[in-house]
Amino acid sequence: MLRGLLLTAALSSMTVPVAAANVAGIRAVGHVAPDAARDAAYWTVSRMAAATPPEVRSGHHAPGPPAGIPRARPGGGSRVVGALFYRNGRGDHYCTASVVHTPKKDLILTAAHCLYDPGDRAYATHIAFVPAYRTARPHPYGVWPVRRTWLDSRWTSHGDRDLDFGFAALGRVGGRHIVDVVGSNRLLVGQGFTNRVTVIGYPVKAHNPADRPIWCANRTFKLSRHQVGFDCKGFYGGTSGSPWIVRYDNRTQSGMVIGTLGGHQRGGSTHWRSYSALFDGDISKLIAKADEEA
Repeated sequence: MLRGLLLTAALSSMTVPVAAANVAGIRAVGHVAPDAARDAAYWTVSRMAAATPPEVRSGHHAPGPPAGIPRARPGGGSRVVGALFYRNGRGDHYCTASVVHTPKKDLILTAAHCLYDPGDRAYATHIAFVPAYRTARPHPYGVWPVRRTWLDSRWTSHGDRDLDFGFAALGRVGGRHIVDVVGSNRLLVGQGFTNRVTVIGYPVKAHNPADRPIWCANRTFKLSRHQVGFDCKGFYGGTSGSPWIVRYDNRTQSGMVIGTLGGHQRGGSTHWRSYSALFDGDISKLIAKADEEA
C-alpha cells in the first residue's frame, strides 16, 4: 500500500500534538450515532455478559507457538482500558478499547474492524464503552455511549489492513469527560518495530475462567513494512483493539500507546501471535481530525 501520509522527522519520537496537527488531506470517514443515549441503555448487565467476540483466535489448526513465549496473566486490568460493546447483523459483540488523551478528552481507540465491517459495508450500532469491565462488577466507572466514530476511508472502502484502527467520541456521563474520570494513554507514533510493550485485553470468557482482563509484557517485532507483531499466549477473541503500551505506569494504569491489536489477519489467527498496524502519520492525522470534529 502506498502511504502518502508519512510522519515527519520532527514527530518521529513524540506524542502526537493533536491541537496543532495539520489535518489537510486526511482520508477520514466520520459516522454519527443516531441515538447515543438509547445505545447506552441497550447494554443491560445480561446483554454484556452474553456478548461474544467478533473473531475466533484459537490456533487449533496452526503450528504450535515457539518455545519461550510468555503467557498472559489475569490481573486487575486498567481503568483506562475496557470492553467495547456493539451490535451488528450477526448479534451482540465486544472488543477491547482504550482511552486516549486529546484536548477535548472524549476519545477512545480501538481496531477499525470493531467499528466497521468492509465486507458487510456496515457500521456497528449500539456502541458503548465500559472501562474496567468485569462480569462480576460490570461497570465500576459507568457505561459510556459512543456518539461518533472516525476511520480511514481506505479501511471503509477496501479493508486496508495497514489502517485497522479507529477512534470514537464518547458522550459525557454525569456531565464529565471520560479522561477526567479514568485517565488516559497518550498516543505515540514513529516508534519503529522493536519495543517492549504491555498489552491489556478482554479475551473470550471460555478461555478466561478468572473473568478478569489479561495483560502481558514482551518485545514487538517487524512483520512487514506497516505491521508489527507481538507474541504472548492467551489473546483469544475479544482482544481486538487491545492497546500496546510503552512506559506503562502501574500507579496511573496508563502510558504511551503505540499500537492496537488488529491489522494483519484482523489481529491474528492464533491466540499466541498478535499484530498491530504501525502507528505513523496516518493515525496522527486521524486522531487530530477526530478531536477537531468531536
